[in-house]
Amino acid sequence: MKKNRLSGKGNNPPGIAFTFVLRIMKLTAILMLALCLQVSATAYSQTRITLSAKRMNLAKVLQAIEAQGHIRFVYNNDVLPNNEFISIDVTDQPLDIVLSKVLKNTDLTFKALDKELIVIAPGNKVIKNILVKGKITDVKGMPILGVNVQITGTGKGTVTGVDGTYQLEVPDDATLLFTFIGYVQEKIAVNGRTTIDMVMKEDTKGLNEVVVVGYGSQKKVNLTGSVATVSADKLISRPVTSVQNALQGLVPGLTVLNRPGNVGKDAGTITVRGRTNLSAPGPMIIIDGIPSTSNDMAAINPNDIENMSVLKDAASASIYGSRAANGVILITTKRGKEGKMMIDVNASYGSSSATRLPKYLGSADYARLFNEGKLNAGKPALYTDDQIKKFADGSDPDHYPNTDWYKLALRKNAPFKDIQVGVNGSSKNTTYYLSIGYQNQASLIPTTAQDRYTMRLNTSTQVLPIFNVGTNISLVKQDINNRGGDLNFTTLNRSVPTLVAVQSDGTWGTMNGGKADATLSNGNVLRTMQDGGRSWDKSNAFTGGINGTLTPLKGLSIKGLASLKLDNRTANRFTNTMPPMTDFDTKLPIASTAVLLNEMQEKWAQRQALLLQAYAEYEKTIKHHYAKIMVGASEESNVYRDVFVGRKNFPINGLGTVGAGSGSPDDISTGDNLTGLSPDGSTSQNPNGSYSESWAIRSYFGRLNYSFADKYLLEANMRFDLSSRFHPDYRLAEFPSVSAAWRISEENFMKNVNWVNNLKIRGSWGILGNESAVPVGNYYNYLESNIAYSFEGNPVNGIYQKTGSNLNTTWEKVYMTNVGLDATFLKGKLDATIDYYVKRTEGILLDKNAPAVYGLLPPRVNAGSTRNKGIELNLTYSDKIGKDFSYNISVNVSKIKNTIVNLGGDDNRVTGSYYIERVGQSVGSFYGYEVQGLLTADDIKNKYPLLYPNAKPGDIKYVDANGDGKIDGNDRRILGNDVPWLNYGANLGMSYKGFDLNVLTYGVSDVKVYFGQEASYAFFNGAGVKEYHLQRWTKDNPNPNAAYPRILIGGDATQNNTPISAFWLFNGAYFRIRSLSLGYTVPHIWVKKAAMQSARIYVAANNPFTFMSDKRLHDYDPEMASGRGSYPGVKTWVVGVNVKF
Repeated sequence: MKKNRLSGKGNNPPGIAFTFVLRIMKLTAILMLALCLQVSATAYSQTRITLSAKRMNLAKVLQAIEAQGHIRFVYNNDVLPNNEFISIDVTDQPLDIVLSKVLKNTDLTFKALDKELIVIAPGNKVIKNILVKGKITDVKGMPILGVNVQITGTGKGTVTGVDGTYQLEVPDDATLLFTFIGYVQEKIAVNGRTTIDMVMKEDTKGLNEVVVVGYGSQKKVNLTGSVATVSADKLISRPVTSVQNALQGLVPGLTVLNRPGNVGKDAGTITVRGRTNLSAPGPMIIIDGIPSTSNDMAAINPNDIENMSVLKDAASASIYGSRAANGVILITTKRGKEGKMMIDVNASYGSSSATRLPKYLGSADYARLFNEGKLNAGKPALYTDDQIKKFADGSDPDHYPNTDWYKLALRKNAPFKDIQVGVNGSSKNTTYYLSIGYQNQASLIPTTAQDRYTMRLNTSTQVLPIFNVGTNISLVKQDINNRGGDLNFTTLNRSVPTLVAVQSDGTWGTMNGGKADATLSNGNVLRTMQDGGRSWDKSNAFTGGINGTLTPLKGLSIKGLASLKLDNRTANRFTNTMPPMTDFDTKLPIASTAVLLNEMQEKWAQRQALLLQAYAEYEKTIKHHYAKIMVGASEESNVYRDVFVGRKNFPINGLGTVGAGSGSPDDISTGDNLTGLSPDGSTSQNPNGSYSESWAIRSYFGRLNYSFADKYLLEANMRFDLSSRFHPDYRLAEFPSVSAAWRISEENFMKNVNWVNNLKIRGSWGILGNESAVPVGNYYNYLESNIAYSFEGNPVNGIYQKTGSNLNTTWEKVYMTNVGLDATFLKGKLDATIDYYVKRTEGILLDKNAPAVYGLLPPRVNAGSTRNKGIELNLTYSDKIGKDFSYNISVNVSKIKNTIVNLGGDDNRVTGSYYIERVGQSVGSFYGYEVQGLLTADDIKNKYPLLYPNAKPGDIKYVDANGDGKIDGNDRRILGNDVPWLNYGANLGMSYKGFDLNVLTYGVSDVKVYFGQEASYAFFNGAGVKEYHLQRWTKDNPNPNAAYPRILIGGDATQNNTPISAFWLFNGAYFRIRSLSLGYTVPHIWVKKAAMQSARIYVAANNPFTFMSDKRLHDYDPEMASGRGSYPGVKTWVVGVNVKF
């Protein structure tokens, strides 16, 4: 049998001829494009019609004319004769002549009101336009802003202002449609009236709320899976730089680890319902139906987002199969709306500052504690009392300074500005949405800033009455520029206050405690930032999609999508030569402080993704039975390439091309100085090389929905995926799911329970997959070329096989069961959702150990498994007090228990310096020594077991956990976890007479943070000392429960206190005001004089206040990753204005 590149041994799902489907998809895409190009902008006066019809219903004839002429007819259905059938055959005739022929046997006449609108009415009726005015209020008499008022059957309409009023020119016999989210839509015939007021009723059951799901949408009340939605207003009200960060605290079960990072590197990482394997992969992200990356999500303009759906359980996510194991996030961007053009401008300006910075002691305290550390080690003190006095009084800053390196190296306030402009409207039979945006974010590092430019164009064109074509185009340009050398935070933490930063004569500081210090001077971070070089990281991302919807029959729709994504990114760093620093006293150069060789490294990376997709839906209602079926297929291909080059020894600093460097083989770059800028996200790569990979995935999918009397709901999904990442024999995988729900509130016995508006229980089971963890090429042998062999003592370049292959590698699969309850009470005021789930992951890829005789690094094998159990709760209450005050409160909580079930036969896997993976425990577990305070003199006297024999009173006292009378590696235990298994959020919104206040809070519990080395240890690798080191053990106060052990200097018997232990684990629980905004909407009567629809001014903050459980953590932001310390967390304050025209 001939093998297909993807299908392996012909194991495609039975009965599906994908080649035929693929051709249809390609032809459909070509047809869509061709039809779009044929749409003309012919004015009504130039419209000519070609029409052939035999005994066609009058309404259908008018529809056919609309499709050709790009015009709209307005008429009352009652005036069209039901028994009038039209036969006509005209070619390229003017519209008015064609209409005269069509209507000649009726008593109807027509009149053009403008270029696009034609009214059809009885001949004895005089057709005229009138100006209708009115006010829209709720049942309590409060005006409603933003109600859409539209002439039915047309694209003409307007929206109400802040005071609920509207005015619209309409035909005197038109019908108006009033719609607004959360309220029951209303239709009212004009009948010649010039004033029409409306009282809209809340849709207390939310029966019409539609939720976006995979390959379609459903009414919220009919959902059988666990789907959370986030509206646009929850995102745009927060001054954040990425959508990921805006989601924190909004969705139960969705955890955003908002690790602090420099500009462009601060997008949070997302997990849905906990980690499903031993790494931390994120959810699948879909933007307007196109698979996207976390970088795409971080770069999208929040103002462009219409809504978001988070698919959390297998029933909702299995339709995406192989990449849905970690959940799915669906992002729908804004579309144009029929009616006149609307312009939305949102501009804000503010600044960011550090939430918390390490509080290092001044030079006098540093010297005192340094002396104490030397004395504790039995060595003489370094600083004299006179020197300490000079540090304290500042009498000789050129020799005895008090340098605050954080204050000098970082901005106190980093400017932030953002402006977004959106335009939407319609033209004839096309609606459009266009947005452009610019954001500038300065870093706390003065030499660094990011510029981001965005553009999006979404269109929808009704080419034929049965055929619609849409386009989705987005462009993102992002530039991160550093006009100086890099600031390394580990080096910053090692910078001591006794070293001069800049001497009084303007030269770089060399004096440390009264004398020149070449070693410390070489680490002067200010010198590196100013003279060390420059770097930049630039990216351009394009996404283009074209989609079409064909509705040939009632209830049947056929949809197609073709898209292309192109991502290009370059990163460049030039490290300057620097002359030696000058000894301030002798004025002689210090040779060891010179940087003799300059160097330039550059990377280019390109990623291309192509998607072809088609599916068909058919729905039918017969009495109480409703059914909907969907089937489809898709194919996606991805290609990635990068190139990395580097040279040293340039004739001068600042040259722009690598080729300007030395051509000597000795001057080829040997290390990766672009770590952190790498376009492919890697941390290390050999210079002067390239890399490429490609993969593809082919899919078939289907879904069946059934409901009886809107009470009993059933859904079944099936997806087949074939991935080129696997050997042909293992490429096919099936991902089924089934779910059901019972809407108890629709039962007869609930009809008189007025306080319950909606009550539904649901349950689901399904299988999800993960293929992204599999390296491309894992199943075949490949050779690497960066190896040197030795023949008779002479090095010779060669090739070798580094890693073994595994033909049997297959999918990681997640088996998930979910039960849930959805309820709405008190006429829609109180909404509650609760879910309980069990999520089991099988076939996790592990790096298994292999015997030395194997000779290669072992390949990854499917050997691990984990289990997550969790519960999620969301409560929302909204109400009004009086006519002017309204409020809403929501609370969400999620609790997850993660357990490692299998490690391929192993009980433990120690990973990194301080983590362990152990069967029966959680992912992310810290592994170290338990402690009992600090050693006392009695402990030493009574021969308490020591980890190191030179331990003394005041050092950390470790627990002999296994009771064998000694302290060694066998006494290490699991100490906690760095993943917050309990997350909660609370949101408050209030409005009063144009004022609005919104507060979002977020908190975590059941989590630990580890800070060691420069982040916690006094004098570690030359680091400074902090305020909390003052709470140390001393000989004068030998407190065994002191916050810090006895002070020691690096190298002086400090090894007893530096191993990972519970002493250096901090309680990472915190609660923070995540965002805060206060706004005022200007009364409509004022803004309309300036031709504005509405105007709002506001002040907003992100991370303004944080409350931490462990006071020892006051030096660091609670969301900072464990380790040595890094870029600080930031809080942002902005003022802004939102204007609509």
